[in-house]
Amino acid sequence: MRNYLTIQYTSMIVICFICGVLCYQLFEMAQIKQVITIFDQRLLSLEKPTIFWNVVPFLVSIIIVLFFSTHQYLAKIALIFIAIKMTFLGLSSVFLLVQHDSIKMYAYWWFPFQLLYGILLIMLYEVMKRQQSSRALKRKLPYNRVLILLFVFVLIGTLENFAITYLFK
Repeated sequence: MRNYLTIQYTSMIVICFICGVLCYQLFEMAQIKQVITIFDQRLLSLEKPTIFWNVVPFLVSIIIVLFFSTHQYLAKIALIFIAIKMTFLGLSSVFLLVQHDSIKMYAYWWFPFQLLYGILLIMLYEVMKRQQSSRALKRKLPYNRVLILLFVFVLIGTLENFAITYLFK
């Protein structure tokens, strides 16, 4: 069963990334910039982003996935949000490579950290989904797993801030 889920989520990430690349080809530049402004406006400038804009997209994603995955009937919305986030990764990756012409920013900052955030969001979704599928009498929040995942999110966020500090000297 775990192998099936791994294949399913890996396929979802790859297909969504490719769809994001295709969206870059289909949309006009004004539309792409609007989408980037909504999801993560750090990509629009080549200046070092403030700590506020480094934390906001990161926290909003965690809150949305936690909120929707804790509700039995809304859990699939969390998975749809993660798929949209992976599609945005594809769209923004092409934008970063084409508009800013920066392989260094893409390779050291954008792609690895956004991919890790997507994988961690999937793991958070799975932990919360398993909670929903257990029997009502045995149902309790998996605090240990959620806290470990949140700690890893903070660790990755800290590493991302160091990478941003290094890249935007």
